[in-house]
Amino acid sequence: MMRLILSQDPPRRAQGAWSRALLALGMALPFVACSEVSGVSDAPLVVVTTGQIHDAAEALMEGVTVELKLLCGPGVDPHSYGASTRDVLAMDQAALIVFNGFHLEAQLSELLEREAIAAKSWSMASAFPAGRCLGWSEEGVETDSFDPHIWNDLEGWSSCVEALSSELVALFPGSASQIEANAAAYSRELLEVDAWASQRLEQIPEARRILVSGHDAFSYFARNYGLETLAILGVGNDPEADLRTMRSVADRVVEMRVPVLFLESITNPRLTQALLEACEARGWEVRIADEPLYSDDLGVEAPADTFLGAFRANVEVISTALGTP
Repeated sequence: MMRLILSQDPPRRAQGAWSRALLALGMALPFVACSEVSGVSDAPLVVVTTGQIHDAAEALMEGVTVELKLLCGPGVDPHSYGASTRDVLAMDQAALIVFNGFHLEAQLSELLEREAIAAKSWSMASAFPAGRCLGWSEEGVETDSFDPHIWNDLEGWSSCVEALSSELVALFPGSASQIEANAAAYSRELLEVDAWASQRLEQIPEARRILVSGHDAFSYFARNYGLETLAILGVGNDPEADLRTMRSVADRVVEMRVPVLFLESITNPRLTQALLEACEARGWEVRIADEPLYSDDLGVEAPADTFLGAFRANVEVISTALGTP
């Protein structure tokens, strides 16, 4: 059976202006690691950055002995995550490091580019179909990268998972048939959930097919299921929204008569509350959905502690909130 090392520190959420104020005073916030290297296992160590990748690796390695280390667990924003000393040690010791890419792990870029670490690192984005990539713009200005939230495109993510299985087969050649069988089963599950989500979301009335969230994490999701997105923050989830952006989004919400705003698991809820108040000041009553969406992380409890569980939860929250009034 697969062995996982999962002793966790408390999660760190994305911080706002108050965090930078503390840092300015020399009160550095603690780094978060989601597991430690045990030092007693002879199994190869595979380090992964996000819960979505961890879930895929866990599924692919079912029945194979491996030590997995997750960097960004529940409540941790991969956009702003910084590695601790023991995380760097784990990466040095790892046989394979799997990261998302497309600049999702912005604060890890320099570390991942170190020669010794880069030689054993592989990104899921390197296998994402080019024709499915969406551009990344900040404040209306196009960047030279792509939207990194590729797991919200289940068909494209399936291609990434298949490529990951090849990387794992190269590391565990004696378990090739097991890994390949696991990959085929997991890919089928991804596509089955994709078909289910399409059927579930197509029931949303045309006038209500607008997804307003904390940061711009759902563009692939919206494209695939015929929705439109609005976000207070950009793709990179910078913790502050300027007044002009808030006004612009509020104007659009009122103009399009959007009925519901969505919180996110890693984005400051005060932003969504501020947007609601801005809409009310313009004479439009809007409400906040009862449950948050999992954008860049997974949940703590089942079923949202798995990628597909969190994805299904998002579909249910969106379809229920935007369904027939």
